[in-house]
Amino acid sequence: MISAYKCGKCGVISDQKDHICQPQEVESRAEFCGSGPEHISQMCEPMAENLRFQCFTCGRPSEHPNLVCSPTPIR
Repeated sequence: MISAYKCGKCGVISDQKDHICQPQEVESRAEFCGSGPEHISQMCEPMAENLRFQCFTCGRPSEHPNLVCSPTPIR
């Protein structure tokens, strides 16, 4: 798996540390996919510009399809 980061503010997943406000490195997809974002808050501005996918199973948004288990394009 590629390196991934979860935002501590909004829960979005990215492979780009600088796309999220409060990056927290995650070891594997199992740490974040399968459960929805922990918080309901405004999404990080840089992430909102790059968001392309959402997990069909849990609803967690991500930049790339390989960062969630059941990717669905949102744009």
